[in-house]
Amino acid sequence: MVSSKTAMGYQSSRTKETASDHSLMPPCQAACPLHMEIREYIDLIAQGKVMEALHVIRDGNPFPSICAYVCTHPCEENCRRVQVDNPLAIRALKRFAVEFGGDRMIDLEAETKYDDKVAIVGSGPAGLGCAYYLRKLGYPVTIFEAYLELGGMLRVGIPKYRLPRQVLDNEIQRLVQIGVEIRTNTRVVSLDLLSDMEYKAVFLTIGAHQSLRLGIDGEDSPGVIDGATLLREVNLGLKPALGSRIAVVGGGNVAIDAARTAVRLGTTKVTILYRRSREEMPADPEEVEQSLQENIDIRYLVSPTSISRTDGHLQVSCVKMELGEPDASGRRRPIPIEGSEFTEEFDSLITAIGQSPQVPDTFKLRIGRGSTIQVDPITLTTTRVGVFAGGDAVTGPATVTEALATGRKAAFRIHDYLQHKYPVDEKNDKAILSGELLSKTTETIKTQNRQEPKVVGPKARTKDFRPIEKVYNWGIAVAEARRCLRCGMGAEILFQDKCASCLTCLRVCPYGVPYLDETGTVQIPADQCQACGICVIECPAEAIVLRKPYDRSHINEALDHALKSASETKSSPLIIGFCCQYGLYGTGLLSGFWRQAKAGVQIVPVLCVAKVEAHHMLHALEMGAQGVFVAGCGEMCAREKTSFWVEQQIEKVKKVLVQLKLGEDRLQFFDPSTMEEEPVAALDMFTEHIGGLYLESLLKQEVKS
Repeated sequence: MVSSKTAMGYQSSRTKETASDHSLMPPCQAACPLHMEIREYIDLIAQGKVMEALHVIRDGNPFPSICAYVCTHPCEENCRRVQVDNPLAIRALKRFAVEFGGDRMIDLEAETKYDDKVAIVGSGPAGLGCAYYLRKLGYPVTIFEAYLELGGMLRVGIPKYRLPRQVLDNEIQRLVQIGVEIRTNTRVVSLDLLSDMEYKAVFLTIGAHQSLRLGIDGEDSPGVIDGATLLREVNLGLKPALGSRIAVVGGGNVAIDAARTAVRLGTTKVTILYRRSREEMPADPEEVEQSLQENIDIRYLVSPTSISRTDGHLQVSCVKMELGEPDASGRRRPIPIEGSEFTEEFDSLITAIGQSPQVPDTFKLRIGRGSTIQVDPITLTTTRVGVFAGGDAVTGPATVTEALATGRKAAFRIHDYLQHKYPVDEKNDKAILSGELLSKTTETIKTQNRQEPKVVGPKARTKDFRPIEKVYNWGIAVAEARRCLRCGMGAEILFQDKCASCLTCLRVCPYGVPYLDETGTVQIPADQCQACGICVIECPAEAIVLRKPYDRSHINEALDHALKSASETKSSPLIIGFCCQYGLYGTGLLSGFWRQAKAGVQIVPVLCVAKVEAHHMLHALEMGAQGVFVAGCGEMCAREKTSFWVEQQIEKVKKVLVQLKLGEDRLQFFDPSTMEEEPVAALDMFTEHIGGLYLESLLKQEVKS
């Protein structure tokens, strides 16, 4: 055992660290309409703490299981990992947490604190989100829905192969559990009537269900149907007769959904006509690729000019297009090519070029461009007192996540109104991390391929409307989560006056991030630091800390827990093992340490063994451990040269052990990438060796006594 004075003297200042969170908001979180704590829940998944990850997800998203299927994941487009190889599969990781974290078993509760009743007209994602947050705030809430079932466009606008209805029903049932009153098959035709029913506030979220017209001759011909109507009919259980050869006009997600739905209805030839190129296509690229796999023909730079019906078929005249200068949308304007007209025959034609709201005149609201309801952007109030509006009826067609964010905002603005508070627009407290990764930084980051979720093959999936995407297994999810760069959690020089300008941080940083500025002061750019924490460990002045000092405190807590468990079991000899959590949970290289380790071995899971400091090992020995080992995940490590930095810390401890004449063989490093034997066998040998040393020490004590 290490003497208390020696070990504590070595570690005393090392354990003094700021508990403050100085982390910056990563770009993925800033891009998310709900500003979810993406970095935090991915970090927890990487540690194998899936239930904890699910709680973080649910704190920021009222309906995570829905978003796990249909979120358009703008966070991935802003993931800085794309500068190294590929962005993180954030949406797929969210679905993994939902599936493996037991989301189906979560029950919600809400307490009524106020008497003011609130009516929500429409049950799309904005309405459902508003109902959830208002109920959690403590208000009696009633949802009025014109259809027989709740969900709005979630139910009637998204195909079942993209969003299983059981997932939607489970989330709606949670609203019922917390006391939201549901009135389906009830169309609201007068806001005055709601006022007469003593609703003190109304939130309008009636969606945008009216398809835009092509504006060409013959579009009212039999056989021409708009995409929103087709999806609604199919989702409500009908099966429209489309024929064997159809065309879909448009390039958005509704057009892709309509085309893929037609394939599942038995149509043998589906063609999409889009007036721009694929680069300008607004549909989700993944959905476009899957539609091509399903033998859907996409014809770019083509636009219909007229429709006529002959002998039960549609004659669709089209013109080829070329792209000119960008228009107001930022996309290049399509221009007809003179003399390029041609005609094709189809059984049906589906139009999907956009949608707009239908606001009843009886609502007596001010209507703006695109038939949308005009609202104050801060308060979401309309021109009628106590009436708020949001979702597609205000913005035009938007994403599910954007609608949920609007619903949350509306709930708090309604709360302000009912409590006579001055409304203040939501602002983020944290600064947003900005800046591109430098080439010298990206070159030193270990590349790892993105783990794409598996999908059902095209031939099998087009037979019905069952979901096509499969959920990650545990190992793949952990591996994908470990690709996160943990942006904004890196090191900072918190005590600049303590910095001795020894340049240790410059020498030890594997990514070459610290530098000397023109004044000779050491700087650690937040937008480049990879949060490995090596400079924190090696800084002799202890002037450097992590912006979010989670890793070190986590190791301290896990070590204390292991030592406490050991004292309760009183197993001897005691061996403390610091093990990479990825090796324990992800690859399973170290999983046998949990199941097969002999008595007396206590495992301390750590996010990365490079985070284990010399004082952690010394503290374990000082508190009674006869042996300590560190076990990494080998070649599967997300960082470069992890073994090198572990060995540096082990060498420090061995020098202390030699000085105390305790023997450096009490300390062992297991690196699966270089070990000849199995990890469990190596641990058994180490355990036997420590047991021998322990027995020898007992015999010596008996002789002395």
